[in-house]
Amino acid sequence: MTRRIFLDTEWTAPPWSERSELMWIGLADEEGRSWYAISADVEIDPATNDFISGVFGLITPTEPRLSRDQIADAVVDFCGEVDEFWAWIPTLQSVTDFFDLADEEAAELYAEYWDWDLQLVRSLVRPWPQGWPDRLRDLNAAAAAAGVEVPPRAKNHLHPRIHAEWNRSLFELIRPNLEG
Repeated sequence: MTRRIFLDTEWTAPPWSERSELMWIGLADEEGRSWYAISADVEIDPATNDFISGVFGLITPTEPRLSRDQIADAVVDFCGEVDEFWAWIPTLQSVTDFFDLADEEAAELYAEYWDWDLQLVRSLVRPWPQGWPDRLRDLNAAAAAAGVEVPPRAKNHLHPRIHAEWNRSLFELIRPNLEG
């Protein structure tokens, strides 16, 4: 049986910025388990922008905060023998609009950073476990290709655990189209 991990990460700045560091990670698997952590190694100022401010309304000071090494160890433990990583990947147009980029600049950045969630995990987990996939699968594209209606997101969707679990539930809607 294929072991799939659904992930979500957030960063302190756009992925192409030198200030970009892992803020948190959320993971879910098909067995119904989920896990998340917030980095204790970064300073996070909720006043940075409206997005981060909104997210930190969901994340309380009592949420688990771990060092990069602790997060890396926990990711390896949670993922185990993983065959596929899945994440919601924004479209080129949504990246262009969100970051207010010119089309050409957006296309170049998107080509390099479209799989940023996996890039963050790869920078965190070193050495990369033998047998782990080097490719991230795109829930957004898979849902569109399957003609699946994307389910509404919960009010607390931006919480890393909730987002990873939402990714898993979207995959369950896509699954019949992948197996058929």
